[in-house]
Amino acid sequence: MSLEAKFDCAQGAVRAVRFNKNGNYCITCGSDRTVKLWNPYKQLRIQTYSGHNQEVLDADCSIDHSFICTGSADKSVNYIDVKTGQIVRKYKAHLGKVNCVRFNLEESNVILSGSIDGKVLFYDLRSKTFDPLQEIDDCKDSVTHIDLNDHEILVSCLDKRVRLYDVRFGKMKCDYIGYPVTCSTLSKDDQCILVSILDNSKTDFGRLLLIDKQSGEMLNEYKGHINKEYVVESCMNNSSDEVISGSENGIVYIWDVVEAKIKHKLKHLNTKTVNSISYNPLEDKILTAQEKMVYLWDLKK
Repeated sequence: MSLEAKFDCAQGAVRAVRFNKNGNYCITCGSDRTVKLWNPYKQLRIQTYSGHNQEVLDADCSIDHSFICTGSADKSVNYIDVKTGQIVRKYKAHLGKVNCVRFNLEESNVILSGSIDGKVLFYDLRSKTFDPLQEIDDCKDSVTHIDLNDHEILVSCLDKRVRLYDVRFGKMKCDYIGYPVTCSTLSKDDQCILVSILDNSKTDFGRLLLIDKQSGEMLNEYKGHINKEYVVESCMNNSSDEVISGSENGIVYIWDVVEAKIKHKLKHLNTKTVNSISYNPLEDKILTAQEKMVYLWDLKK
C-alpha cells in the first residue's frame, strides 16, 4: 500500500470523487458549486465545469468519456459536454437536493438520479422532452446512493432498506436492513451487496454488512471504522476479496472479505472524515476524498 499522489482540488469541500470508466481520469464535486476533471496521476486539472447554484453532490462519466452528469443541492441534474464545457441539458424534476447520479452502463443514454425527495428518476437523453422517462417512488426517505450493472439497479435509502430492481423483468427485491443505509454497492461478481449503515446506538464503531444478493442473508459484518453522523462511502475491490470504507477519523479501512479482519489502514492528512472513495475499474488503485484534498493510493505496492 502506498500513497501515489495527493492534491488540493481548490473547490471547497470535495463532496465526491469518481474515476472515469477506464481509470485514466477522475472528476471531483465541490461545495463551491463546480465540477473538475483531473489527471490524478499528474495532479493536473484539465477543466472546470460550472452551472449549479449550490454545492455539487455527485457526478458520473459516460462510457465514451464525452459527457458528465452531475447532481446538486439545487435540485437539478446537469448533462455536460466534456470537451466544450457546455451544459447540454438541465433537468429540474426533483423536489429536493440530488444526492446521487449515474449513467446506464451500456450506452450512457439514460441518467438516473436519486434525491432527498425519495425518488429515483430516469432521463432519456435521446428524448426531446425534459420530463423523466420513468420514476421509482418506492423509497420512504432520502435516496442516498445508486449502483447498477447491465440489468439491475441498486438503490440505498435512509428508510433502512436496499432495493434491487431487475429491469429485464420489471421486478423489485427489497431487503430490510434495520438501520439507515448510506451506501450500498454490488460486488464485481454480482453475488453480494455491501451495505454501509448508520448505527450510533451501541458502539462508537461503524458497521458494514455483506448480504447475499439473491437470498438477502447476511454473510459477514465488518467493524473498526467510525461512521455515526455522515454519509461515508464503501466498496469492494475488483476481485471481490476485500472490503473498503471511508471513516470519520481520517482513515480508510480495508478488510478481508471472508475473515472480516482489518488488513490495511490508509491514514490521511488529518482525522477529519474521509467521505468519498472510488476504485479504479481496471487497476488496484483507489481515490479518496477528505475535506479539500484528494488522495491516490496504489493498493498493490
